[in-house]
Amino acid sequence: MSHHLLIVEDDEGIREGLRVNFEFGGYRVSTAADGVDGLQAALRLKPDLLILDIMLPGMDGFELCRRIRMARLTFPVLMLTVRTNEADLARSLDMGADDLMGKPFSLVALSSRVKALLRHRQAVRAAPADPLGWD
Repeated sequence: MSHHLLIVEDDEGIREGLRVNFEFGGYRVSTAADGVDGLQAALRLKPDLLILDIMLPGMDGFELCRRIRMARLTFPVLMLTVRTNEADLARSLDMGADDLMGKPFSLVALSSRVKALLRHRQAVRAAPADPLGWD
């Protein structure tokens, strides 16, 4: 079974380039071009991982991430941004993001981070509720 990614990015060239790259890599990919559509897609599709731009029309990535976490959705969120200062990194993580990459980025590095986040998610899901057996 292939993993399902949701890419929320307003730059059509980046969005479509990522879609093609990840589909070629065997992923199922859905996309949205703004924060409002991205939130609706995340709530409806519950993807395995969300790649999320911070600066989006309609609703920024910070707010979208916050709302996803308020809805108790636990899939990994990887935020992309041209704003890579410490304050934005801290705010991304505080809103519930799992990782942040600055733009421009390498597709190799992005793909590796996606794989790592998905591996971590699978490991967490597979772990026993009480690994020490103290239930």
